[in-house]
Amino acid sequence: MAHTALRDRARALRHKGRSINDITLITRAPKSTVSYWCRDITLTDTQMGALALKSRARGRIGMLRAAEKKRASRQAAVEQQKRRGGKDVGAISSRDLFVLGLALYWGEGYKSGNEECGLTNSDPYILRSFIIWLQRCYGVTRANLTLRVSINHIHRRRIAVVERYWSNVTKVPLSQFTKPSLVLTRVRKTYANTADHYGTLRIKVRRGTALRRRIMGSIEELKRQIHATNLNSRNTCP
Repeated sequence: MAHTALRDRARALRHKGRSINDITLITRAPKSTVSYWCRDITLTDTQMGALALKSRARGRIGMLRAAEKKRASRQAAVEQQKRRGGKDVGAISSRDLFVLGLALYWGEGYKSGNEECGLTNSDPYILRSFIIWLQRCYGVTRANLTLRVSINHIHRRRIAVVERYWSNVTKVPLSQFTKPSLVLTRVRKTYANTADHYGTLRIKVRRGTALRRRIMGSIEELKRQIHATNLNSRNTCP
């Protein structure tokens, strides 16, 4: 994706000792974004000395060291909270997976229209999680799924590549892909690497009307129980 390529370029420049301001000018990305991308990269004394010399302010070495120390401290705090979050999850039970899937469908699934059961997304992890949820909680096999790629028409020559990508992600054979949907809207953004763009994927359960009604019934029960929860009750989450 263009965002990833730009981030990688910014990080490569930072590793070479370029300043955040220089990287901002080169990549034309917002300074705050560049700083975030490079937050975990620590400059060497030589690199910091070169930056200070370039700005004709040797006294800035101390400031740069302090900034790098603060950046490292912030990154350590971020990693600490990530580890804490990982421990909060623990081992996922079958019920955890069931409720997680319901929440996923509540937010992303088809809830109106012709009662199709499915969802559309561009995140491989969401799509794989949806398939696993259907399999383990409802016994829906991959053979009962139909998939369709939706992508801008400027990528029409890449359709075969894009479909193979999604087939690998989902482990669903290409024979279960329907005709792709080519979006005709004009692309306003210029991407550095269009070869990394794979559009969105629709996953639909064949003859899934009854299943969708069952899922929606479960979601309604979730709503009821959450609404009935006393907002002043003691926190029971990790």
